[in-house]
Amino acid sequence: MKRETTVAIKVSENHRRSISITLQLIDQALCEWDDWANGRLQSGIMYRQLDTLSVVQKHELQNKIGKVRQLITRLRDDLDLEPKNVGTARSIAARASLLWEMLTELNSRGMQGYGKVPEDLGRYLNPIGEQLAAEMNEITSLFSKPITVPIKS
Repeated sequence: MKRETTVAIKVSENHRRSISITLQLIDQALCEWDDWANGRLQSGIMYRQLDTLSVVQKHELQNKIGKVRQLITRLRDDLDLEPKNVGTARSIAARASLLWEMLTELNSRGMQGYGKVPEDLGRYLNPIGEQLAAEMNEITSLFSKPITVPIKS
């Protein structure tokens, strides 16, 4: 249900875009924090989230998330802001592209900035770094292609 704004506020497109982006980033963080407050953690091979929140902290965090979302909703409604819908394919492609760039430096030449790289490490690391970069590039390509949907007759 939309609230009635008591004062007509003129908002330029540049201001609207700036406000929207800020609110989107806040809401993205709130989504992650809400997962943590509800015990949903991510765990991989080299990345693991640990639940270090007490029951009281989780409860308080959920309350704060609710209050922040109320303010975001108010701004969205009063300023007629549109939410950003982020497709998972686009997110995967964007992150994989950034990671590919990092992985192109995961070799003996890129590691020189941290000191002399032993030859054994270079021989070991170079092909694996190259393979990781190639895999990220393929993931980027996989999710950067337009999706073709068969035409139903």
